[in-house]
Amino acid sequence: MTSAENRLRVLSVFWLVFLLISAQSISIEFARISNLVLDDDDSHNGLPNDWDGMQVVCFNFPQGHAPEGYNDGRHHLDPSGVEKFFDPYWNETGLCVGGFEEFGNGLDLLQAAVSAGGHATVMEYTEYSGLGLMIDSFGGINPCEALACADDWSSGFSWTLYHNGLKSTIGVSALPLEGDSVVTWRIDSW
Repeated sequence: MTSAENRLRVLSVFWLVFLLISAQSISIEFARISNLVLDDDDSHNGLPNDWDGMQVVCFNFPQGHAPEGYNDGRHHLDPSGVEKFFDPYWNETGLCVGGFEEFGNGLDLLQAAVSAGGHATVMEYTEYSGLGLMIDSFGGINPCEALACADDWSSGFSWTLYHNGLKSTIGVSALPLEGDSVVTWRIDSW
């Protein structure tokens, strides 16, 4: 054998090993991409394809402050609470509950999602006369316990409602929904 043949064999073995090692990652990424809506202009971006055009509620928890079992990426649950898809590469932790249809207001949809989400979405809130609900915690995650709020309340954190990617100017109790609404809850500073 010549040295050129030996180099070719070594290179061939190297590529074969590389492909075998990469095959699983490539397969996982292909499955992930083919199962998700990938359109930055769509409020369903990053959600399962079969939820496109349906109603969804997402709960985004701060890194390191998520209910047990939900700090490793984004979990997607169907309306009955069964995990449909797990995305370990999504840039936020938590879960989305989707596949809902025909809810007319945000509170009804939220209550259905909380029911399906189990321990991770247990909701505590304070109801204010004339103002509606203020969410105190989801899944036991209170914003000021997870992140540092000022003692004098001059600044802090709260659960914030987003509708189709935009911060909502009205509360969840009064939020009118569309057939393809995506409601997201995340902790923001104030």
